[in-house]
Formats: sequence, structure tokens, C-alpha cells
Amino acid sequence: MNLKITIDRDKAKEVLNKALENAKKPDYDLKSPFANEVNTILTANHLTFKYILMTALLAKASFPGVNPLVLQQQSLLEGAYDARTLCHKVLVQFERDYLSNALGGSNEPFVNNPARYTELNVSNAVRRGTDQQILNLLCTFLPKLETQEEAFSALSDAIFIILKTVESKNSLYDSFDKRSYTYEQCEKLTTNLVEKSFGGETLALTIGGLLTLFSKNFKEEISVEVHTVNQSGASSREISDIDVFLNKKILYTVEAKDKEYTPEDVQHAVLKAATSGANRMMFVTGPRGKLVDTDKSQADLVNEASSKGIYLSFFTYSEFTRMILSLVVLEDEKIFFDILLGISKKARMRATTIDHLIEVSQKNGFIK
Repeated sequence: MNLKITIDRDKAKEVLNKALENAKKPDYDLKSPFANEVNTILTANHLTFKYILMTALLAKASFPGVNPLVLQQQSLLEGAYDARTLCHKVLVQFERDYLSNALGGSNEPFVNNPARYTELNVSNAVRRGTDQQILNLLCTFLPKLETQEEAFSALSDAIFIILKTVESKNSLYDSFDKRSYTYEQCEKLTTNLVEKSFGGETLALTIGGLLTLFSKNFKEEISVEVHTVNQSGASSREISDIDVFLNKKILYTVEAKDKEYTPEDVQHAVLKAATSGANRMMFVTGPRGKLVDTDKSQADLVNEASSKGIYLSFFTYSEFTRMILSLVVLEDEKIFFDILLGISKKARMRATTIDHLIEVSQKNGFIK
């Protein structure tokens, strides 16, 4: 009989915290005999394989009966368990809180193709080359984790490697040679930034950055809060994707939408803004944003919002960018990159989003 292993999330969280405490010791060094394999996978480009690795190590370190090759609880392998839930409900939050989204900042990594098989197998369909090599490596070394102690040692090493990577990137951020720029360069940067969505993060980053730049022109205490896109556990203070406060009171909100949306999406955002005490809201769409499944126009939605006491405005990201840049005084011509980087880190955006920001900033001459 193939017994399924039941996952105790609290126990898994306890093991993760112990591994983190272990990895943060001043004298810690790589201890696992599998440190090279762990490092190879964590420094490769495929994000889902990183989550698969961390979930397998966590599972084996927490529940010694699990089979670390398992990806779905429907697996017929001995030691099958619910790897997907362990990853989504435990590891994802831990990554967000302690690892600066260094694995990729995904909410549900196990919905991606490499993790949609019931278990790891070298015959699983992946791209040839590096992806196949990483799959082969996982299939080779994970079964060698025979004990809970071996898995915990590998998990501690993995967290240590991730923390060192984050530390190295932070040092890199501080070392950038920032350059002066023009209004035209600002517009080009934002255009290049939203060419890739990363789950809508680049659009929220662009809007938040421009509004923060705009707020620097005022003496009043204006704060711009950019909230992490599509993540649970939202702050009770959060209203929309970007909230702007004057002297700690809500001034207006901005909904950033870089995918297809319906009237219900707009109506929900308007209702949330109205109940928060706001009276103005902007709905800014990215390159992929489009109103669908309706005969209603944006003008109809504006009228509906007005009846609820909300002054609603629609902008494309390019219209919004040009409007803000037309109003901004560039007193400190090196500050925009710092603003964008600061927002991306504070909002705990994906590592891939931050890498993209750096790439387009270098391309447009903001940093060297």
C-alpha cells in the first residue's frame, strides 16, 4: 500500500526558521556533500526548478518519510506528499519575508510546467540544454538524501547561498555610477520597462516611480505606496495598487492593469476606493491592458464611478508618463533610478523584475 505523507505546515515553518538561523551564523560555511549540486540549481536561470529544489529539501528535512522526487500528491511513488501546497503555503511566504524574493517572487510556482508532472523524471518534457541538465541533476542527487539530517544540511546551505546572492546584489546596487538624464530618457526608460510585465509589476513600478518623482516637487508630506502585485496578505492600509497619501490621509489611488480587464474589475476597484474615503482614482493600463467582455465604454464606467463619489480617470501608461513628466521639475537629475530601485525592493518585487529594471536603466544611460 502506498501511504501518503501528511504535511504539517507549522512544523515545516519551524524547520525553515531553524535553517535560516543556522545559515545566518557568522561562521557558517557550506556543509552539505550536495552543496555543489544545490549551488548549480540555484544559480541557473530556470526559476521553477529553484522552487522544486527548495520544496524537496524542506519536505525531506521536515518529514523524513517523503520522497523528494514527488511533485504532486497524486504520485504513485512511495512517500508521496502534497509538494504544491507545501511550496505555495509555506515556502513562498518564507521567500517573501526573508529571502528578498530571490527565487523569483512567484506566488504559485508549481503551476508552471516543470512542476506539473506527478514526480521528477529525466523523461519529463523540458527544453534541451541547461534545463534538461538541471532536471537530470535533480533526479540524480535528490534520491541520495537518505536522512532528515542530510536534507536539513542541504537546506541550510541553500538558504546560505541565497542570502549571499542577495547580499552581493545589494552591494552591486550601491556601486552603480548614476548618470544625469533628460525627460526624453525618462520616457524611453518607462517604455522599455513595461515591455515585459512580470505579472504587472513593471507597470506598478513605473507609475509609483513617476508619482514619487512628482511628489518631490512639493513641500507637503506626500507619500506614495506601491503594493506588491497579486500577492496575498495585503496590508489593511492598502486600497489600490498605488496609494498616495497627503499628511498620512488618502489623497488618491491608482489601479495598474497590464492585462485584460472587465467592468467588474473597475467597479471593484472603485468600490474599494470609495469605502476607503478616497474621492479620486486613476486607472492606468499597460501595453497588455484592454477592456473586454462588455458593451460598456470607459465613459460609462466613469459615470458609474461618479455616482459613487469617485472621480475616475483612465490613462494608458504612455499618456500617464507624458502627463507626469510634463509636470515634474528635475531638480536632482540622478534620483529617478534610486526611486525605482527603492520601490522595487520595498514592494518585494521579483528578482527578475529588478534585474530587468537594471538592464533597461543601463541601456538608457541612467547607470553605468
